Amino acid sequence: MNRIAVPASTAATMSESDITDWLNAAHANGVHTSIAELMRYRYQPLSLPIPRTTGSSVQAGQRLSRLRGRGMEFDEVRHYQAGDDIRAIDWRVTARTGQTHTKLFREEKERPVFVCVDLSSSMYFGSKLLLKSVQAAHVAAGIAWHTVKRGDRIGGVVFNDQHHIELKPAARQHGALLLLRQLVALHPQNITAQQAQDTDSNSLNAQLQRLIKLCKPGADVVIISDFSQLNSHTTELLQVLRKHHTVSAVVITDPFEESLPANFRRDIDAFDGVQQHRLYLSSDTFRNDWQQQAQNWHEQRAQALKKAAIRTIEISAALPATMQWRGWQT
Repeated sequence: MNRIAVPASTAATMSESDITDWLNAAHANGVHTSIAELMRYRYQPLSLPIPRTTGSSVQAGQRLSRLRGRGMEFDEVRHYQAGDDIRAIDWRVTARTGQTHTKLFREEKERPVFVCVDLSSSMYFGSKLLLKSVQAAHVAAGIAWHTVKRGDRIGGVVFNDQHHIELKPAARQHGALLLLRQLVALHPQNITAQQAQDTDSNSLNAQLQRLIKLCKPGADVVIISDFSQLNSHTTELLQVLRKHHTVSAVVITDPFEESLPANFRRDIDAFDGVQQHRLYLSSDTFRNDWQQQAQNWHEQRAQALKKAAIRTIEISAALPATMQWRGWQT
């Protein structure tokens, strides 16, 4: 398994004016998502976070052949030409038009891409550039447009605390736009205590179980989440997925969750979607405990994903995804 982390300290490379300029250029506000900001990735796609060598799945899948011939997938109908296989004649079209037509096929070697995008309440947080949920939507959009560019179909699962949407793989721009619409539709706008309560049917594990049923062998699967709901069952489900697919995890992080800002020493109140919390940022004891808990969780999450043996990439919500994507591509 390959793990590439982008340190949270790199967030300091963007000043407040840089952030404002970037948000304006992206037609974004960092809190909500829109079709306009996700459409920008059509011209800045993010290549799939999968190894260049043979994938880590047992059944690696293949590519879609451009050669036409007898195969699994119907391509089109055209007029019969001398030398065509008479077994491929389309008798219905021939009868309807009065002219002999034959079917053309292409060998089915495509490798569909499934993205699982977590928009649950833990993702509705950000301290610098974007909310983690917005960054997740940006990453998903970038991958979707890359998939379209390489000629494959894009599908997946998008979920928040109340709803989930399953998207069967669709080709070309249509598939990408279907995903983008759901990323916008399911992005939480206002989290309340009642809305934020998880249900088993909308947990991360539930989405992984849906992916196991939805994906045909040989697919590329990308899980985009902060993995706050990760447990031993999550690892088991990822291992099941990996048996038949190439699976990657994009872990969305925020600098505030890794370490508290050194130059901010006032106590503040924070709402986690369920209850109010007092953050004693003026206390060294509180800050040390926070740092230790953050480190423990980071190591726990890394070990669980390592056990699943999937490629893991950390992307901070404090920097544009495009800036960080270049950092791990080789």
